[in-house]
Amino acid sequence: KNSAGVSRCPAMSDLEIIEDLYPELRFWFIDVPSPHYHGHIEGTDVYINCNQSNDDWIKTSLHEVVHYSYDYCNLSNARSIKTMRSEKWAVCESQRVFRKLFRKHE
Repeated sequence: KNSAGVSRCPAMSDLEIIEDLYPELRFWFIDVPSPHYHGHIEGTDVYINCNQSNDDWIKTSLHEVVHYSYDYCNLSNARSIKTMRSEKWAVCESQRVFRKLFRKHE
């Protein structure tokens, strides 16, 4: 078991572990042929660009989970200071969670 209380079954993918941690969210792969698009969340639906790498899927999923857990406002204006702060927080917190879940023994 990791510190989050999820048993790591050898057959579980990293994304399945995140899905188990957040059963209220639904994760969807979408085909967006832009290298700049990674994903976003709408309500309880997390959309992940299937054209990115597996590691990016995991990091994007965690990033969007942070938004789900901590942000309660409209973040659609990318030039807003509030949005920029929320994005910075989501990057830092998702990196911390990623290390905790998947790089614990490095």
